[in-house]
Amino acid sequence: MHIKTIFAALFALLLSACNPMAQLDGATDEIEQFHATYNEGNSRALYGQTGQEFREVTTAQDMDALVAHVTERMGKMESTSRQGFNINTNNGLTTTVVTMNTVFENGEAVETFTFRGSGEDLRLVGWNVDSSNFQGDAEPEVQPEAVAD
Repeated sequence: MHIKTIFAALFALLLSACNPMAQLDGATDEIEQFHATYNEGNSRALYGQTGQEFREVTTAQDMDALVAHVTERMGKMESTSRQGFNINTNNGLTTTVVTMNTVFENGEAVETFTFRGSGEDLRLVGWNVDSSNFQGDAEPEVQPEAVAD
């Protein structure tokens, strides 16, 4: 009987650690915070919200340039809604990708946010903004995505 109780407790713990809806809720909270900081125009604070993997491929100056480029083309974020998501756990590493349909002052875009980790360890490792407002640009100095593989 005691073994069944231990097994049930371990199973419950494992299940709560892998809860996809909790994972999605955490990512959604991070996206809301990211958008609020973006609208403040504080690229350094946005950089501080990213994970180590992002920072390994993107410098703070690159982030400044990226945010300036997106702001110049798109303006401030006005509204957003989730288009889709994908949560994958492989060898204990959880990756959450959330796609948002976002309306900015100067047009619409599809934003893709990539997170690694879960719970308190959830960190942004990629942000991609896809919009017709970027068509015809010369090769930008910084691509609007920085995801470490």
